[in-house]
Amino acid sequence: GRPHIASLLGACAAAALLAFSLSFDDFIITNFNASPSSITFPMYVWGSATRGTPVQINVVGTLMFLIAILAVGISQFVSWRRSRRA
Repeated sequence: GRPHIASLLGACAAAALLAFSLSFDDFIITNFNASPSSITFPMYVWGSATRGTPVQINVVGTLMFLIAILAVGISQFVSWRRSRRA
C-alpha cells in the first residue's frame, strides 16, 4: 500500500533534525580544534553569515541543488524505462 503522509512528514522532520545536529556538531568541533590561522569550510560559512552572505555561497548551493535534482531525474527516468520494458 501507499505510505501515509504523516509518516513521511515524520521521517522528513527526523532527517532535518539529524542533518542540523550533524552540521552543528561539525561547526563546534572545528571551532574548538582549528588553529586561528586555518579557515575551514564550517568556519568560513559561520564568518560569512555574521558579515553577510557572499554570492559564492549561493552559487555553490544552487549547483549542489541542481546536481541533486538532475541525479533524481535521471534515476526516475531509468526506473520508468525499466518498468516500461518489463
